[in-house]
Amino acid sequence: MKRSEQLKKLSWEHHDALKFARHIRKGLEQGSDPAVIGAYALHVTEKFLEPHFRLEEQALVSRLTEAQRQEPSVQQVLEEHRRFRAMKEGLRQAGADRVPRLEQFLSLLKAHVNLEEKGFFPFIEQTLGPEGLERARVEIDRGHIPGDLDWAQRFWE
Repeated sequence: MKRSEQLKKLSWEHHDALKFARHIRKGLEQGSDPAVIGAYALHVTEKFLEPHFRLEEQALVSRLTEAQRQEPSVQQVLEEHRRFRAMKEGLRQAGADRVPRLEQFLSLLKAHVNLEEKGFFPFIEQTLGPEGLERARVEIDRGHIPGDLDWAQRFWE
């Protein structure tokens, strides 16, 4: 899928998010300690996903009019950002139900990236136009999150 130059760094971050999801999936499949995997999911959420969500909301959603924010893909993106924040707290408090919570996390993460790449970003590209996208790129470049998170326990290997 062709992505505008202005949004490419956000798409790279989506690629990194899916890489983190693969780590979690592999750890679950290999029977790694769910507490360690859960701690990793929390780390990914706090250090990568939440800053990514804030960047999208500040650089992109804030540039939309109130009417444009009512577009279904925008509403769904914002709702899923809220769900991730709530899910983080659930993972933090998880006990015996940690594995099902991690499965929900993975499912939401994959669906969310798909929504943004196939629905939200095309809407943003069309709606903001070249000038709006260029202004957004300044913020995106400044707030880009490298996908190299330090995590000593490589449970997925």
